[in-house]
Amino acid sequence: MSRRVSLTLLALALPLLLQAAQPQFWRIEGARDFLDGVTEGVSVDSEGRVRLSPAASLVHDPESPYVWCLTRDKKGTLYAGTGNDGKVFKIESGKASLFFDAQELEVHALAAGPDGRLYAATSPDGKVYAVDANGAATPFYDPTEKYIWALAFDHAGNLLVATGADGKIYRVDKKGEATVLFTGPDTHIISLATDDKGNVYAGSSPGGVIYRIDPTSKAFVLLDSPYREVKGLTVGPDGVVYAAVIDGKDEGPRPAPTLPTPPPSPVVGVSAEVTVTETFSVASSSAAGAGSALRTGDLARSAATKGAVLRLLPTGEVETLWSSAEDIPQSILRTEEGILVGTGNKGKVYRIRDERTWSMVASFPSDQVTALFPGAAGAVFAATSNPGKIYALEGRPGVHGSFTSKVKDTETVSGWGRLRWEAATPAGTDIQVETRAGNTSAPDSTWTDWSRPYTRKDGDAVTSERARFLQVRAVLTGKDGVTPVLESISAAYLQRNLRPQVVSILVHPPGEVFQKPIGVGGEMEILGLDPAEAPEARPGAMQRPAGTSITAYSRKLYQRGIQTFSWRAEDPNGDTLVYDVHYRAARDERFRLLRKGLTDAVLAWDTSTVPNGRYIVKVVARDTPANPEALALSGEKESTPFDVDNTPPSVTVALIPGKPEKVRATAKDDSSLIRRAEYSVDGGRWREVHPTDGINDAIEESYEILLTELSGSRPHIVVVRATDLLGNVGTARVEVP
Repeated sequence: MSRRVSLTLLALALPLLLQAAQPQFWRIEGARDFLDGVTEGVSVDSEGRVRLSPAASLVHDPESPYVWCLTRDKKGTLYAGTGNDGKVFKIESGKASLFFDAQELEVHALAAGPDGRLYAATSPDGKVYAVDANGAATPFYDPTEKYIWALAFDHAGNLLVATGADGKIYRVDKKGEATVLFTGPDTHIISLATDDKGNVYAGSSPGGVIYRIDPTSKAFVLLDSPYREVKGLTVGPDGVVYAAVIDGKDEGPRPAPTLPTPPPSPVVGVSAEVTVTETFSVASSSAAGAGSALRTGDLARSAATKGAVLRLLPTGEVETLWSSAEDIPQSILRTEEGILVGTGNKGKVYRIRDERTWSMVASFPSDQVTALFPGAAGAVFAATSNPGKIYALEGRPGVHGSFTSKVKDTETVSGWGRLRWEAATPAGTDIQVETRAGNTSAPDSTWTDWSRPYTRKDGDAVTSERARFLQVRAVLTGKDGVTPVLESISAAYLQRNLRPQVVSILVHPPGEVFQKPIGVGGEMEILGLDPAEAPEARPGAMQRPAGTSITAYSRKLYQRGIQTFSWRAEDPNGDTLVYDVHYRAARDERFRLLRKGLTDAVLAWDTSTVPNGRYIVKVVARDTPANPEALALSGEKESTPFDVDNTPPSVTVALIPGKPEKVRATAKDDSSLIRRAEYSVDGGRWREVHPTDGINDAIEESYEILLTELSGSRPHIVVVRATDLLGNVGTARVEVP
């Protein structure tokens, strides 16, 4: 029984013994983290707080890919223009019906006229139709331009028509007679707005210019923006102009405008106050921080900026209230609580305030929010595209919403610790957090089901199965217009300990050493050499910091009898490593420990402690510093063989009998090849001599030296020196009469 109990305990402990000892923490905090996830019925503000978003309800599904524009008449009836079927739907008392079916493919702009008729602009082959209350349509104005992007009525009741590809604004009177109000240098006028003073505001593409046209038809450039398109404009009662702009300019020349081709993908104009534009770009969902107040001439954005909201003050100052490297504004609407901006390509609506704070207030299961229009009692209608639908956003928070995080990759199978979250839950509200886990990068049927809701926000053990990937979901519940607020979620996990790996070992040339960083005392030490082995080791030498290694800046020196090794090791868990170095003779099988517990990936070995011969070293990397001994793992690698030879060649020199002008020399080494032989006469310069067989390629070589330069009667001294392959030098001398 005792043995069975022991085996059971061992089986239970085994998963723990396969883990690294250092826990890691995954924290979801801040706007970036929450916007990277999937939000349904919740909003995210610039401070990274998650709340229930305004309640959204589906008003109508026209079964069209695009809903380009929205407007309402004096009775409160809502109209929506669509594509690629060129239809206008009428939504009244919660019921939708087909109101007008144009011959053209797209209805890009709508405007409710003071005469009770609805005006619809179509593209391509742009026309403006006037549709009466019964749905009877008559052509009202047919310009020569191919596209009509926006409609608006001025104070005199004239219809303003913004067109492309000639970049004109037409003023059309009640009889359908048109005059050119403005012609710009850009190809398209894609957005319109008016103010209470009779001014008309227009935004262009591809130059991204914002114009003001006064009641006398005098045009003035308010801003030549660093963006290519002014997607939408709206004007406040104080004369402040808000602009939704996209596509930051680079330093190169402006490209020619790209016109949509059937089926077209231009965006929309929405009424006298709100207009949207021309083409869609693809971007992932996120928001960037707000900019600072800038003078018009100083306003700048890089080409990487996808979109922004600008605030143009009557004093001439321009502020960037919000910008994004990923979200693309598609529509804009001014409300009492701030500027609403519909974006793509994740179908989100942001509320942006003058103090440069923002909230992502709604998200939809469509790619773009292409039109926004005010409703009754603070409600807002939102039109989406891809697919095209119409929603109503109420003025108060909904009851339910959820946030689902991105999948966390822990890089190996991991065990889970405790889950914690920070939140405020007023009376009657609640937040429940759940987890699921799996071993595929995208959740599928092989993942675990969502766990039961965790109840202790200050720390509840995660119950999901051990796996490589983890995902978190928070479900928010409100009551009577009161919402809970979620600020952060964190989860602890423990990676399975993975074996370290010694990637490579470099055997440096014999005698090549590297200088350590100079210590406080100024002593010069050799990197990787035990101070006790250093030829000039002195007590109290300053030690280098742990983890020192050879770099391109390490000073190279020569020290006879020292063999330097350096290596590179990796640990998949990022654990701190220590190293053991072993050695063996090439013909032996047993390794002997040379050094243990090194923290540097370099060792300088005084090889005078072993006989000459051929050797191999083995480096063992251990992750012991980051794991208990029972959990630690190791990896190892052997070096290529190398030679140790610390004895010089033996050299003999003798006169050749009967030939006084010749000397015979022999050089012999016990383990290394002879690399070079030289001779000197009477202390003169060294001269190389070649062996009798023509090549230095053996451990013993013979040489004959012809002494043709001797002169005088005194005896001469000839010295011969030989150098082996590892740099050891031996000498001998002979006296020549």
